[in-house]
Amino acid sequence: MRITGLEVFEDNIPLKTPFITAKRRIDVIKYYVVKLSTDEGLCGYGACAPTPVITGDTDGSILYALNEYYKPLLMGAELNEELLPFVQAKLFHNSTPKAALDIAIYDLLAQQAKKPLYAYLGGTGTAHHLKTDTTVSLGSVEKMTEDAKGFVAEGFSSIKVKLGGTKEEDIARIKALAEVLPKEVIVRLDANQAWTPEDAVYITCAAEDTGMNLDLVEQPVHYEDFEGLAYVTKNTKIKILADESVFSPADARRIIRMGAADLINIKLMKCGGIYEALKIQKEAADNGVGLMLGCMMEGAISVAAAAHFAAAKGIERLDLDPPYLMTHVPTVMNTSFEGENIYINGEGFGLGLKSIS
Repeated sequence: MRITGLEVFEDNIPLKTPFITAKRRIDVIKYYVVKLSTDEGLCGYGACAPTPVITGDTDGSILYALNEYYKPLLMGAELNEELLPFVQAKLFHNSTPKAALDIAIYDLLAQQAKKPLYAYLGGTGTAHHLKTDTTVSLGSVEKMTEDAKGFVAEGFSSIKVKLGGTKEEDIARIKALAEVLPKEVIVRLDANQAWTPEDAVYITCAAEDTGMNLDLVEQPVHYEDFEGLAYVTKNTKIKILADESVFSPADARRIIRMGAADLINIKLMKCGGIYEALKIQKEAADNGVGLMLGCMMEGAISVAAAAHFAAAKGIERLDLDPPYLMTHVPTVMNTSFEGENIYINGEGFGLGLKSIS
């Protein structure tokens, strides 16, 4: 089987409410769908979203990489697993378009093997039920507590809270949330690199003192500050999750070697897709380090691929809420999103796409 076509489609899905972090504000999720066609009639789909403040990938760089750089390289190529390292090796950085191609190739490989994607990745069972957290955007105390109560009322059992102000502002937010969230609701705090190591320790200890059901603190310091991240990890009881500090298996090895974090957040857009994510997952498993499976603000196709990855590898901490945050999900496939629940029904092969719009 050989690849005969590569097409890229843009889609834009409004969010129910703006998504606000210490780094950016998003009102509409823009993403690109990649379709790989073959000479035997199978089509594989992947997707990616530009996140310049995290990956450095923009609309222009994504489109150029896919249409002008990779397309000539892939036309006529035989479909096999050797395409996965080929995609990774042929272009430096550019993790976002690599992820879209990687997902599309895995979709084709799983279809060729007549398996759902999670099964192709080594998972078992005929269906999976996963649960994701959802995100309270950064804002005023009043808005954040209102949003948090709304998510709980809609059935979410875990909440991620975006922070990134002064330590006084963030502690006020945390204390207010502790007063309105039921004790059984799992809370994850995410500073998106905004704190100093000293402030991170201070704020984390203050959060612990509230008695909230605090699961972890995500990327409290700048992504390059591995020593600062290690300082926070060593001086707090709450688990520290490395996110932007880990793009590659090499980053994961360094984090693990330094004891710089208790957990690692894998995102397909950061690492370049499933092929590299598997390496990070193995590094973590071999060293007893826990994982979270997250995503950028991206469309349902790539989030579904992440869900299949999580199902295959037994990753239970999930931050895969963009389909819930969108006004609608246009894609029909073997993965569905209902509040905190993600269902993979095992029907069809690969991602089981039936419609993308």
